[in-house]
Amino acid sequence: MVFTRTKITMEDNCFVEEPAVVEMRFIGKDVEKLYARSYELMKTVFNVSDSDIQETQYQWAKAEKGDKFNVRWWLHKDVDIFSYFFVRFTFKGQGGPSGSASMEVRGLLRTEYPQDTVWQKSLFYEMIRSFWHRAFYAKKREEYGEECRHLTVLFQNKLKEYFEKIQASASALEAEHG
Repeated sequence: MVFTRTKITMEDNCFVEEPAVVEMRFIGKDVEKLYARSYELMKTVFNVSDSDIQETQYQWAKAEKGDKFNVRWWLHKDVDIFSYFFVRFTFKGQGGPSGSASMEVRGLLRTEYPQDTVWQKSLFYEMIRSFWHRAFYAKKREEYGEECRHLTVLFQNKLKEYFEKIQASASALEAEHG
């Protein structure tokens, strides 16, 4: 049996500044190693399981200069009964000796209030819900926005840290054999 579910949805970018996307660029050897590490960091930093991450785009091709890739993940993390994080990660670039890659992270905070029943569709319910939202829940949503920003910046820092570690080990190998 199929039925439609109606709801009021509020959506805010985790970062209110324009553009609301965190962008990172990497240039160096072994940038394709960031693919597996990015996925693991998503799970660790946002504290989600494999089932909370969906890979919606995957293009990986061999080329003369190195692998070309374009990958997109969507992460879904419930924060309470009404709200959740919906985060898009886009990873693309080209590997090889002088590879380059970029990672874009766009975080959204969504809040959904169901309107399935006659009671939930009534004017009285909407007045109560609006009051409750303004008086109590708006502050909670601000806290969730702050948490989303914190987790995104933590992900960014951990990925940069890993990339610097890759580059340091590649430099050490070159110096050893070079």
